Amino acid sequence: MKITLLNPRLRTWSPNVYVPLGLGYIAASLEQAGHEVEIIDLNVRRIGDNKLRKKVAAADIIGITGMITEYETLLGLVDSVKKANPGARVVLGGPLVTALPRKLLQESAADFAVLGEGEKTIVALVSALENGEDVGGIRGIVFRADDRITVTEPAEPIADMDTIPFPARHLLDMERYIKDHFQSFGIKIRGFGRIRSTNLLSSRGCPYSCTFCFKDMWGRKWRGRSPQNIIREMESLYDTYRVNGFFFNDDTFVLDRERVMEFCRQLIEKKFRIVWYCNGRVNLMTEEMLRAMYEAGCRCIAYGIESGNQRILDSMKKNETLDQVREVIAWTKKAGIHVTGYFMLGMLGETRDTIRETMAFARELRLDFHGFSLTTPIPGTELYDSALAAGLISGDKTDIGEWSLHTNANLTRDCTDDELVDFSNEAFREFYLRKRFGKYYFLNPALLKEQVKVIAALRNSEQARELLSKARGILRSYRKRV
Repeated sequence: MKITLLNPRLRTWSPNVYVPLGLGYIAASLEQAGHEVEIIDLNVRRIGDNKLRKKVAAADIIGITGMITEYETLLGLVDSVKKANPGARVVLGGPLVTALPRKLLQESAADFAVLGEGEKTIVALVSALENGEDVGGIRGIVFRADDRITVTEPAEPIADMDTIPFPARHLLDMERYIKDHFQSFGIKIRGFGRIRSTNLLSSRGCPYSCTFCFKDMWGRKWRGRSPQNIIREMESLYDTYRVNGFFFNDDTFVLDRERVMEFCRQLIEKKFRIVWYCNGRVNLMTEEMLRAMYEAGCRCIAYGIESGNQRILDSMKKNETLDQVREVIAWTKKAGIHVTGYFMLGMLGETRDTIRETMAFARELRLDFHGFSLTTPIPGTELYDSALAAGLISGDKTDIGEWSLHTNANLTRDCTDDELVDFSNEAFREFYLRKRFGKYYFLNPALLKEQVKVIAALRNSEQARELLSKARGILRSYRKRV
């Protein structure tokens, strides 16, 4: 069958664009089953509605993925492609539809939704549609039948991750995704030469219980690819696209310590001259592992630090302490690895004082890069259920904006929405503009070029207003401390 897969435009002002790995894995599985597949990533292919309608006109099946911030965008995209090709079956997938499957099928003209991990499910669904078979026995889907919406039993997670084919990157213009992403995090790697980096995934699932984290996409059971399988994909990217920098998108790359050590050992033995970046977790790190990771080419680790107040950290169920954070950050720096720290402002039960403690903690740690976001309860998380039960959010609200720009929900005890945004702007001013990042971002010709592209790609006046509002807020934060 002819299948077109669409990645919606992200409502973001960041210049970074990464390979849509989810669609890449789906495309590879469908190609392996003998189908003809095209991927249209609207983040990099700036095509208008008319051209998009022409592109999907001949498709038998149109698959659309979506993140939680793309609710309205996804609805509009379904409507557009259905008008262009009424006979095509529209299948939704990704985190957004996994969180809100019934609602999306009720409010759109989509025919099916694939929940969670989709490689096996989509192949089974396409086969049934191709052969006119009943889809009711396929696990992990949602569909409309007899004027009602049916949700089938959840699909079993793929046990052996090595059996999943590598993402179908040949269906994408890879040069649009390959760049020195390390620069975007303020990381200058000396003595290495030009870095061409891209993203990949080595594991799925997370067994931890952080209240704000959405687990239904990959599940709570962690599953990792073998070191040999990961390195084979890295070597393929190196040979095909000259990629020598790798960003691992795993939530918990370091969960299996033996796997990490074996991965590092094999990279060192191969003398594979590459650099890489991954997410760490404070309670899983050891000095020995950090030394091995550096020797194997790891040059940056990102930690979800989240809060500088232990009560708030405990309420998130992070299973970490502030002293652990201090110790592991020190170990990571000692190993020669750059450190990125991510923080959340406005967690359930926060006050102005606890937010200030978080910002003070970020100063104390002296990280190489900081990321701050305004807490947003995502449907399907414990935080969302708690906020709903407390009457702090409405279950009807689904159009969630970027959490660096908006107060999507106010979960604090004593902050107004405007004060939360002011805190976010103050963090941006202090930790980006006043540090070397400000000079780096605004005087770097390559990044200025990317920012111009972002501005040129704004789709409507609302997005322009959002960007202008963020800029005004940052300027205001110079004159006002919250």
